[in-house]
Amino acid sequence: MPPESNEINAAALALLRAKSIVTVSHRRPDADTIGSALALAAALTAAGKPVRCFCADRPPSSLEFLPAIGSFTSDPGAFIGADLVAVLDSGDLRFTAAEPCIAAMPSRPLILNVDHHAVNERFGDVNAVIPSAASATEVVLRIIKAMSLAVTPDIATCLLVGIVADTMMFFNPATTASSLQVAAELERLGGDMKAVSRLISKNRSVGSLVLWGKALERLKWDEQRSHVSTAVMEHELAAQPGDDPTDGLSNFLNNNLSARTVLVLKELGNGMVKGSLRTANEDVDVSEMAARYGGGGHRKAAGFAIKGKIVEKDKEWTVEV
Repeated sequence: MPPESNEINAAALALLRAKSIVTVSHRRPDADTIGSALALAAALTAAGKPVRCFCADRPPSSLEFLPAIGSFTSDPGAFIGADLVAVLDSGDLRFTAAEPCIAAMPSRPLILNVDHHAVNERFGDVNAVIPSAASATEVVLRIIKAMSLAVTPDIATCLLVGIVADTMMFFNPATTASSLQVAAELERLGGDMKAVSRLISKNRSVGSLVLWGKALERLKWDEQRSHVSTAVMEHELAAQPGDDPTDGLSNFLNNNLSARTVLVLKELGNGMVKGSLRTANEDVDVSEMAARYGGGGHRKAAGFAIKGKIVEKDKEWTVEV
């Protein structure tokens, strides 16, 4: 049996044996971590398992169409009585803000780590980390099937949103034959592809597009390194309340420029800077670049958050630590 199948089966067995489960989504949640949590929770709830969904930050408003989106809580009390914590779409436990909650529990629960990032730290007692998958929801689907649980139309929609978002509507390098096949299967099972597609194609406000214009004006091109970078300042983000208005900017630049690497820097406040790295080159691994700053991700898409400030150089924007 392939190692991937062993990990999927081990995850399925752990979930079936658990009496009470908490799903954990990472901070600044995206469609993949939220869709994974909702799909897994729905499948387990239908099987009679009590499940609570924890996320330290509010899910994006663009995902409000998803069933049971209101079930997420940031209350540490969600962990009370749980004997299994399923962490979804996170390369490490630190990025979830769940470590203090788990440490405060009277008895340590089993930790299940479900992910698709190659740089995952494999921090779980049980790890289902499948780098060949385009999204965490693709891994969750395999686990649900291994448990012989039904995939309802609502579950299919939650799973579909992760695949569509992480492949940027099957456009970026994460797209594989498997992700296309899985997406087709989920649509046949009742997944709402039209609603999911709107998440990607019609989710911009006028204010966010104005901010994109400012970021595009700041583009810097290092021809020798074939590197493009830009910056978004804290006061500009603060003027656009709600979800991150620049989400998707790094993918846009990567898809429309022939640069070897793309870097988008954003001032988050409290002296923190977030970096989003992208590449379309087969011989470049931006996850290695992100790892130098304590971050991670995929070969073609990665990120980091570091304390410092954005500074402008002749040919690039960078972070002064």
